[in-house]
Amino acid sequence: MGTDSLRSKFLLSLLLSCATPCLSSRYRGFKMSALEKARSIPVVGDSTVLVGPGLFSEIPKDIKNKFPKTSKFVIVSDKTVYGLYGDKLLEGCKAQGLNTIAYQITPGEKSKCRKVKAEVEDFMLENRCLRDTLVIALGGGVVGDLAGFVAATYLRGVPVVQIPTSVMAMVDSSVGGKTAINVPAGKNLIGAFHQPRVVYADMLLLKTLTEKQVKEGLAEAVKMGCIRNAGLFDYMEKNAEKILKQDSEALAEVIYTAIKGKADVVAQDEKEKGLRSTLNFGHTIGHAVEALEKKEVLYHGECVAIGMVHEMAVLADMGHLDAKHVDRITECLKAYNLPTDIPEELKVEDMMKKMKIDKKNKNGQIRITCVQGIGKSLPDPIPIDEGAVSKYLKSLVNGGS
Repeated sequence: MGTDSLRSKFLLSLLLSCATPCLSSRYRGFKMSALEKARSIPVVGDSTVLVGPGLFSEIPKDIKNKFPKTSKFVIVSDKTVYGLYGDKLLEGCKAQGLNTIAYQITPGEKSKCRKVKAEVEDFMLENRCLRDTLVIALGGGVVGDLAGFVAATYLRGVPVVQIPTSVMAMVDSSVGGKTAINVPAGKNLIGAFHQPRVVYADMLLLKTLTEKQVKEGLAEAVKMGCIRNAGLFDYMEKNAEKILKQDSEALAEVIYTAIKGKADVVAQDEKEKGLRSTLNFGHTIGHAVEALEKKEVLYHGECVAIGMVHEMAVLADMGHLDAKHVDRITECLKAYNLPTDIPEELKVEDMMKKMKIDKKNKNGQIRITCVQGIGKSLPDPIPIDEGAVSKYLKSLVNGGS
């Protein structure tokens, strides 16, 4: 071996021996932030969902970076959620130099109404919020829908970000820009499409939820698996115990996959002209159950679970799918301790009236998502015969006549 070759090897060895300690000292102790580790899901336009644990504490700084021209930030939350996370978010925003105010509503579906929407708007007007205002929705589906609708209409529209604190809000209501309030005629009948600029889905915020609150949100994930993703359904079928116990890996997989599924649909049909309507599987019968007085309090997801089972049964009667799929989804929902029976005190004629004003209906016909098997559905809801549905329901509900 020549002298030049030996000299080159020596110099290379010397350089590496010097560089390695420098490199290791530079990167020793380096830790990625929760935002850097989060999985990002694009939705429509500049709307994005960030999914990962530990995001919450980093939100104020991220908001400051993403909205440099915003002069005022309005946190909208309910009193229960605000008691858990509100002050921390408010203080975090102020520590970043953000001019931030907060408004708390009474928890529960009754707050998703015209009166409370006007109260939030009046609060913003009194505090001189202008078009360079950002609304921050901190809470579950009620807060997200209400705050989103406020943002959609305030001064003809200001941006909103969503920080969902329930499984239901994370996998469904916070994603895709649907905002609404309830009116006496039914749920979500007055609203607007208004995409959140960012949705921060931090699974650590779910730790304070009861089992009932967790499982009702998981019903929407089962729904996504049923209509579009057989792999998700299989996973939830096999891992029910782990998911219910909020095993971090299992729950993260379900939430990410369900959000990704919804984002894919919204990207194809933002304004619900066809395909997006299929995401309302279980909601035709489910909303009717939810809207009527019952002996037991049932959450939205629990009513959707009931709706899925019986809409699939109607589809099986119509010849659109094998009845074995009805049994399969029933058993899967039961594994999550979700109800599958229509409350016996409900009257068929009352349920039919509610179903007739469902948003999916066209030309006066009741329409439902046509599931053809686990993970497979038609791209547009189909009309169903009211007489057949009424007959089916009367066979189940003692209150029918």
